[in-house]
Formats: sequence, C-alpha cells, structure tokens
Amino acid sequence: MKAMAERLELPYTVYTNMSPTIYGGPESLPAQSEEHLRKRKIFTGCNAGHTFFHVDPHGMASICKVGRDPQIPLMDEGADGLRRLGEIADALLLRQGGCSGCTLSGTCGTCMPLVTLYRKAKAPLSMYCQH
Repeated sequence: MKAMAERLELPYTVYTNMSPTIYGGPESLPAQSEEHLRKRKIFTGCNAGHTFFHVDPHGMASICKVGRDPQIPLMDEGADGLRRLGEIADALLLRQGGCSGCTLSGTCGTCMPLVTLYRKAKAPLSMYCQH
C-alpha cells in the first residue's frame, strides 16, 4: 500500500500501534511489536460525530469506529437521530476518569474513546499514557 501511494504521489499514514479489540478485549495487544510502537501525535480533538460518523451492519450509528457507545438505532430513529451525535461526541471526547485533571493532557496523544478501550483490555499504561 505504501508503494502504491508513493507511486501515485498520494499522502498516506502508517498506523503501527495496536489497539484493543473493538469490544475492549486484549487479544490483539500481545502481537504489538515493540520495535514498531510509535509515539502518537498530540490529540487536539477530532470532528467525530460532527462531520463524520460510523454505522455498523445493524444500523447502529456512533461517533466513530472506536467510540461506539452510546449508539443511535437508525432503523428506529431514522436520519434525525444523527443530530444527537455531536452532543454525544463532545461528551465522549472530554478527559474523564484518571485523565481528568492530568497535567500532561495538553501533550496526550490518545483520544478518550481509545483510552476507554485500552482500560477495558487492562492494557499496560505505557501503551496509551505518558505516565
């Protein structure tokens, strides 16, 4: 894929850091190559739930593929349900739990929905936190 992007002179990003499974299981984490582990860019927010969203095969909409809870049942609510995603996103992206009040939050590279998955998986703090 890198070679194709380079051949077509397209910008690309390589994501080498493993994350927990989408339900928060740790199965994928032992496969992380320490050699390929990269420091994330500072997380300065994203437009999840405002300019894009995720819908699973069952018609459940969420702010993104990582932040899947809460979900909006599109089959029941229709497209009007999507109007709530911005408010949901704003709440999910706020620093919470052990991250609220962290003095390093200004240089943190992990969004809160991803932090939540790492915590569910009981991942080592070093995989997602600077402490």
